[in-house]
Amino acid sequence: MDAEDLLTRFREDVTSRPDEFIKDYRKVKQEVENSSARYLGDPIDFLYQPMFFSPEDLDWIEGVLDQLTVILNKTIEKYRFDESFRRVFPFSKRTEELVLADPGYENHFPMARFDIFYDYNEGLKFCEFNTDGSAGMNEARVLQNAIYSSEAMESIPEDCEVNYYTPMENWIDTIVDTYHEFTGKQEDPRTVAIVDFQGDGINSEFQEYKERFEARGYKTMICDPRELEYDGDNMFFDSERIDLVYRRATTHKIVERYGEVEPFLEAYKDGNVCVIGGFTSQVVHNKSLFAILQEEAYTDFLSEEEKEFIQNYLPLSRIFHEGDSSLKDQLVEEKDQFLLKPFDKFAGHGVYVGDDFDQDEWEEKVDEVQGNNYIAQEYCNVPEKEFLYVKDGDLSFEKFGYLIGLFLYNQEINGLYTRVGRENVIASLVECFTLPNFLVENCDE
Repeated sequence: MDAEDLLTRFREDVTSRPDEFIKDYRKVKQEVENSSARYLGDPIDFLYQPMFFSPEDLDWIEGVLDQLTVILNKTIEKYRFDESFRRVFPFSKRTEELVLADPGYENHFPMARFDIFYDYNEGLKFCEFNTDGSAGMNEARVLQNAIYSSEAMESIPEDCEVNYYTPMENWIDTIVDTYHEFTGKQEDPRTVAIVDFQGDGINSEFQEYKERFEARGYKTMICDPRELEYDGDNMFFDSERIDLVYRRATTHKIVERYGEVEPFLEAYKDGNVCVIGGFTSQVVHNKSLFAILQEEAYTDFLSEEEKEFIQNYLPLSRIFHEGDSSLKDQLVEEKDQFLLKPFDKFAGHGVYVGDDFDQDEWEEKVDEVQGNNYIAQEYCNVPEKEFLYVKDGDLSFEKFGYLIGLFLYNQEINGLYTRVGRENVIASLVECFTLPNFLVENCDE
């Protein structure tokens, strides 16, 4: 019995006793509403629907990730040591300076969330690489805990082993290990600062991290990078010396407000404070990388096998330069085959899918974004499944597209984050429901 068989069993169980599931759904909904899983101050939207993955699913995904991380690490090294390659990227001088600064530890992106389209036996495509202020771990934790003890799991055969990742605890372990590498000692940090611009981050998630850091004995503060001070040797917040920074403020916003956060940046560049994550990860995070890796002129450092991998697993992507009439004509003529995506925005902001517009509207969008830090990207067919949807007390199974987020800590899977929607873009800006994820094995029935 594989993961998809378990989805079928869940549907059969719901259909056979709907009243029990409605009652349990209300209980789970109340638990989520009373939790810290919030977005823009409101409880997250979720489906009362578990997602299942077998060891074979994860082994296959991990094999693909192993190949990808080799390519990404080679790309970062190329960026660091080849000035001509650096010019290909759309970074300002200030961004480039931060990317080139040594973070004090080896891993180029200790935290990442790689979003994938994965249709079990049908294959995989990468949607985007998020290595800058990645979020969602608390959502995953809350939903997993709520659904794990709910009626929704009763359809799983008793012989199945069911597990799930603990992405928050695993991330704190990774942060502390990285701090040890930075200092060259096994002493834990005395003070931790969770840093983001006021009003930008998910404060409820920050509070959960604060509680967990403090439970381990680390005094923890949530602060704005503009509030940090630096004396040339140490960094301070409210007169308290900071040993470790968990950076959630995005690189884009930091560079935009560079003059307001210079003490923080100087401490980082001087190597006098451990910042997780460092700015090196911006090479991977920027959406232009999808296009750069597909340009033969820029990828002489990759093997033929690595180039083939990129063709197989990354959607066709091109930087939409000003004056590129050939690409513009193709976008206009093949509207439904493409989307337009900004280099560095979040939550679906600025993403335009050709299929969502009539011809005149699409041509206006094409004109609007050309030369303005956008890639044109092949539209991937979003995998779909029928998931349980509850509305006004009624249960139904409706077709949703789904997107799976892989939390990578030191480039290894340590969490799953599935979102679903019924629009071409699965994002909070449009429509987005979160699903809990479970690892199942030894299901012999």
